[in-house]
Amino acid sequence: PNNTLYRFKFLLPPRESFWADPCAIQVDGRYYVFIEEYLDATAKGHISVIELDRKGIVNGPTRVLERDYHLSYPFVFKWNDDYFMIPESAGNRTIELYRSTSFPFEWKLEKVLMNDVRAADATLAEVDGTWWMFVSIAENCIPDELYLFYAGSPLGPWTPHRRNPVKSDVRSSRPAGKLFNWNGDLYRPAQDSSGRYGYAVTINRIVQLDADNFREEEVSKILPNWRKDLVGTHTLSIADDLTVTDCLMSRRR
Repeated sequence: PNNTLYRFKFLLPPRESFWADPCAIQVDGRYYVFIEEYLDATAKGHISVIELDRKGIVNGPTRVLERDYHLSYPFVFKWNDDYFMIPESAGNRTIELYRSTSFPFEWKLEKVLMNDVRAADATLAEVDGTWWMFVSIAENCIPDELYLFYAGSPLGPWTPHRRNPVKSDVRSSRPAGKLFNWNGDLYRPAQDSSGRYGYAVTINRIVQLDADNFREEEVSKILPNWRKDLVGTHTLSIADDLTVTDCLMSRRR
C-alpha cells in the first residue's frame, strides 16, 4: 500500500536469458523464489529456483523442472505437509500438478488436472475449506478471460464455475500471482496488458466468491513508473515479509 517499489533490490538475469513469473515461498526460515527461466539458445522456458536472503541471491538459479515443451508461471504451495507446483504448460494443452520429492530441487508429476485446454497462469487459493483455481483460458481466440474452478482438494476433481468465464477484461482478468489477505480481505493480483503484454499489475479485492457468483473490484494498480528504464510490471508474489515482482526493462544487448 505504500508504493515503495523504488526501494526494491534488482536481480538481473544474464543477457542471453530472462527470468519471469516469480513465486516466493518461505520454508524453514529460508526464502525460495521459483521462476520461469527462458534461454535464447533453446527458445523455451523451464522452471528454476533461487534462494534469497536480505542481501540478495544465496544460491541459484538452479534448474528444477524441464519438459520438451515450454514451462512458465510456477505456482508453488504447501498442502498436507507436501510441496506442490503447478507450472503453466499451455504448450502441452494441460494443467499439471507436480509434487516435490526433495524440496526444492526434485519434482515428480503427481497428476494431470486438466487435458486439452490452453490454460495460462493457474493460481490456487483455499478459502473456507474450498480450493479455487483462477486460470486464464484461451477460447475462441480470446486470451484474457478468467475462468474459475473449485474442488475439495488440489487433486480435484475440479468443477467449473457456472458463470465461466467469470471475467473478460484485458486490464484485470489474467492471474498475476498468489492471492493474499490484508486487513481481513482477500486480494487477487491480475495482469493489465491493455498497453502491452505485461504492462501493469491490477490489485483486485474479492467481494463475492461462491459456486454461483464471483465479483471483485479494483483497488490499486502497480504501474512501471518507479524507474525510467521500466516498460512493464508483470506479476507479484508475497511470502511472509518478502515481496517479489518481475519487470520488463530496456537494456542494451
